[in-house]
Amino acid sequence: MSKAYAAPGGLELVRVFVNSLDLHRIEADPLASAAGACAWLTEAGFRVGALSEEEAAEVREIREVLRRELLAHTDKAGCEERETWTALATTLAGSGLEVVFEAPGKLRLEPGRAGVAGLRSLLAARIYDAVRGGEWRRLKACRNASCQFAFYDRSKNGSGAWCDMALCGNRVKARRRRARTRTS
Repeated sequence: MSKAYAAPGGLELVRVFVNSLDLHRIEADPLASAAGACAWLTEAGFRVGALSEEEAAEVREIREVLRRELLAHTDKAGCEERETWTALATTLAGSGLEVVFEAPGKLRLEPGRAGVAGLRSLLAARIYDAVRGGEWRRLKACRNASCQFAFYDRSKNGSGAWCDMALCGNRVKARRRRARTRTS
């Protein structure tokens, strides 16, 4: 994976989590089953332990709520940020975060629980840090409906809408141009 897509600090964990599903290969979703979700989350650095099928479904729902929020960051039609933020807040509510005192004047939030509650806590902590650091709005999902890959927008003015202009951006623009010429 190119460093160009990577998000700074702990926000990278959120990006990687959202990208656990490749929309070009939905049948290969590593979170589709409890065993797969547990294995993928463990390998990605989340401490969840064993998961039930219901908990795996909850993990997938958390991922999709995050994806909708990131789509709202690209001003994607149909994704009203007020609504996506409310859904995210509801999904991550009651996270049970703990304040960790690292050194004089240095604090961080960490999950206070394990399992899916711990996953919600860790994601909430990373989002909290990103909002405070001004980085949250730059984590986006590609505007190309068949892609929706999460990427960190490194453009100067923060107006990036596609994960890769040469791929998704050109495809979307070509589709629009073909549609305009058909109607003309």
